[in-house]
Amino acid sequence: MSFLLSLAVLVLGFHNLLSLPDSWPQRYHPAGLRGEHIVKCELEAKKIFWNFPRASNICVRGSTQRKSLHLHLLSHRCTGLYTCINADNNSQNYSEYLLIKEGHNSLSLSCTMDSYTCPVLHCSLTEDVFRPGLVRVKSYSSRIDQEWKEMKIPQDGNLPFMFNIPLPDFCPFEEPVALIHVSVEVMSRSEYLSENKSFYIRDIVVPRAPENVTVTTEQIIWSNPSWTRHLSFFPLLFQIRVEYRNSTIVIKTTEEQNYNVRDVRTFSVRCRDLYYPSAWSSWTPTLKICPVGC
Repeated sequence: MSFLLSLAVLVLGFHNLLSLPDSWPQRYHPAGLRGEHIVKCELEAKKIFWNFPRASNICVRGSTQRKSLHLHLLSHRCTGLYTCINADNNSQNYSEYLLIKEGHNSLSLSCTMDSYTCPVLHCSLTEDVFRPGLVRVKSYSSRIDQEWKEMKIPQDGNLPFMFNIPLPDFCPFEEPVALIHVSVEVMSRSEYLSENKSFYIRDIVVPRAPENVTVTTEQIIWSNPSWTRHLSFFPLLFQIRVEYRNSTIVIKTTEEQNYNVRDVRTFSVRCRDLYYPSAWSSWTPTLKICPVGC
């Protein structure tokens, strides 16, 4: 080992030399910092031996020839894959990946839907999650559970980290009264974070912005977002932002889809459910009708 590599190991710790797994480990355990953990070998073998990261020697207490491997004073240097192997048949093995979970979760998970009949959740992690990292997510209800969906966060990945989750047992013709549950787990080479949230669909419906904002001789007109056509339709309330030629700014709500263009300098509009105070859509791009100074 070169002098520079040796120095890097001393400064950063051996855990930084671990490679991120290609996929989520089949068996894993998030342990507390400076805590203890027992890794149990599930092989039906009389003689076994353990294989684990070299840096983890400082965490192992007792014999490495027994089926229970005792780890203590856990740190990031103790993390990685622990594998027990049949001493008489090396092809038989059992593995567990050890991760460190420090304190409270720092994940900030948010999800939205385009409409009440959309079968997909649009979610994001807005905190500075691990890069690179592995993410797995799933949604479930009281009636059905879904399999985990796995993704990777690249080293140079942008934030927030965006992803979609199909809704379990979704029926667009059914009254959406049940809670939707979302679970997300994130791991780096050595750390683990998780978050669980529950939503009512009515609370997370965020429509797209209105479309086709145009000016006629006497009016400004706009149309519903494209998803509100056909089965996705539900009544909308619009909020408009108007700047007049005298620099007065007016913000008001309306159920109409037109506005008098007289003396208007700029205009934008957004929308939400008419009958439930859900979140507003984004604003449409500002329409410049009359230049400044006109």
